[in-house]
Amino acid sequence: MSRTTSGAQKSLQNCWQRKEAVERCDLALAKWMFDACVSFNAINSAYYQHAIDVETAMGPGYKGSNLHDIRGYYLAKAVDEVKIYVESYREI
Repeated sequence: MSRTTSGAQKSLQNCWQRKEAVERCDLALAKWMFDACVSFNAINSAYYQHAIDVETAMGPGYKGSNLHDIRGYYLAKAVDEVKIYVESYREI
């Protein structure tokens, strides 16, 4: 049976390349955190992995929002979401 079938074991080279890609990604994220003085505890946020998953789903070429959008439009949207959440509990 051919080793290139869908169930075949991945080559060591493929595994090594994947490990190197993950390390490059993690290092880029770490450098951003160091440069922006983001607290290491931010990684414990419930939103951390979700944000990474959503960004990777966007695919290559995604450009992040700028400061104006984050502190304006998106902050207001987040506040509105919390208000709706709080109102749902007030009704109870």
